[in-house]
Amino acid sequence: MALAELRRGDSAVVIGLADTAAIDTGRGAEDSLIARLRDLGFVPGAHCEVVARMWLGGDPMAVRIGGSTFALRRAEAAAVRVQLSRDVAPATGTLTPARTSTAAA
Repeated sequence: MALAELRRGDSAVVIGLADTAAIDTGRGAEDSLIARLRDLGFVPGAHCEVVARMWLGGDPMAVRIGGSTFALRRAEAAAVRVQLSRDVAPATGTLTPARTSTAAA
């Protein structure tokens, strides 16, 4: 899902960046939205949280990532692909059984 779809208070993990050819028209590679988002810390595996959204339309939105908070327009946030934190498997070294059952012998 896109970061732009999250609500205030939602936490997620960045899984990638989408193609932004339509937004980047006329810009050089170093000025592209993808490069800017990557420089801000929107890289795969980074944890982010939607801190605030404007009341009407939700544009812009404040997103906390890597200890910093950034304001992103909806089009910029739409380029960031995320997975909600509750949907992400724990990154710890412990294993948790999904289902326990007893086998009849």
